Amino acid sequence: MNSFYALSPILVVVFAALLVLLLDVFLKKENKNYLAYISLIFLVICGFICIKFWDKNYTYFDGNLFLDNLALFFIFILALATGFVILLSMKYISFQDVNYGEFYALLLLALSGVAIMLSSIDLLVIFLGLEVLSICSYALAGLKRKDVKSSEAAIKYFLLGSFATAFLVYGLALLYGSCHSTNISSIINFFITESDLSIMALIGLGLVVIGFGFKIAVVPFHMWTPDVYQGAPTPITAFFSVVPKAVGFIVFLRIFIPYWKNALNTQAIFWILWVISVLTMVVGNLVALRQTNLKRILAYSSIAHAGYLLIAILAQDNSSLVFYLTVYLFMNIGAFAAVIALSRKGKEYLELEDYAGVGFKYPWIGVTFSIFLLSLAGFPPTGGFLAKFYVFSTAVRQGLLPLVIIGVLASLVSVFYYLRIIVYMYMKEPAREIEIAIENPALFLVLFFCLYGVLQLGIYPRNILVLINQAVSSFF
Repeated sequence: MNSFYALSPILVVVFAALLVLLLDVFLKKENKNYLAYISLIFLVICGFICIKFWDKNYTYFDGNLFLDNLALFFIFILALATGFVILLSMKYISFQDVNYGEFYALLLLALSGVAIMLSSIDLLVIFLGLEVLSICSYALAGLKRKDVKSSEAAIKYFLLGSFATAFLVYGLALLYGSCHSTNISSIINFFITESDLSIMALIGLGLVVIGFGFKIAVVPFHMWTPDVYQGAPTPITAFFSVVPKAVGFIVFLRIFIPYWKNALNTQAIFWILWVISVLTMVVGNLVALRQTNLKRILAYSSIAHAGYLLIAILAQDNSSLVFYLTVYLFMNIGAFAAVIALSRKGKEYLELEDYAGVGFKYPWIGVTFSIFLLSLAGFPPTGGFLAKFYVFSTAVRQGLLPLVIIGVLASLVSVFYYLRIIVYMYMKEPAREIEIAIENPALFLVLFFCLYGVLQLGIYPRNILVLINQAVSSFF
């Protein structure tokens, strides 16, 4: 149904960002939390719109912008993730001297770029949404202006992101030259119907994969991830670890799944993604073993999880991919929330040695962080276990047993560095006393919701699976 309503989620988020920027002029620095409350109110409105528009299938701009259930589901999920990041930031930005009004506006504008990408079937429009997300991300990474690592993270992210954008634009140009369209459906039809594909079309598709591979941080396009995660403000690191990854995989799903369902010759693309998946799982987990900084450990963990998610793409398992991304949101943001909890004014505790004895001194950090780490490692009865189980079991049924064996072995390697953090929290004597700010109700709220999400999705995932199946079926 062609309707202006298709623009509603994007317009609500953009309006909220502009309102926050305008109000920032009139607020004193100590009153910036009012901007957070305004941002949260508009995110709730955006979420309500997604619920209200379920099964409506609104379209606009001749069908190039559309709100199917898959787009609505992920706009809702990523709006929830952005809300969590805003809640985590309320105390953090005052403690770490990043209390700027543009903080919330940039987060909302980044979400608007995500919404554009999720609700479009034209690669050129998706590229525009990606650039909105990217430009906001470069600025957010460098918001700790007095921190050299934050500035380094922003520069590195900008430079490598610019290279990735160049690959993507060149790939789009080659695809347009071959297929005479940037519409995903037209490109897929071209690949299906043309018996003799041109080298230009295949190279164009490969360059598009490279461009999005940078955003989802798969090997060998992962080089930016550890340094950016370490240097950026920790709530922004949580945002980077979830939102660009999720939207990148949904774009992959829209491009590849219809193609593989119908095309005859898919071997080249299949084996390229197969190799990338293996390298991502192996490199991410092995390099994480040598890290001592919590943000770098979680960065390499994020890289490894991108490899597991690629298995779902290769197995054409759409529901498991969406379920994994949903669980990943709760367990990863929860883990970063626990890291943020171990901080005070002007100081963050990010080294492994800092966590010695924390489990007994601050039980609420120790218990919740341990559950999130066990979920990331894939232990039952957490959502992380079910997410990996669904992906691996479908891949076995699709004949991808060697890939699954490598994935399971990589997961076993990851158990070491996840459990090492728990060992430090409960079995190591602290080398020095650390004091943290324990009055942070917004952070407690995020920890509670993430903990509930991880356990609920691990013990009783039926309700969310029904919604996921509806979302995925609308895609086809």
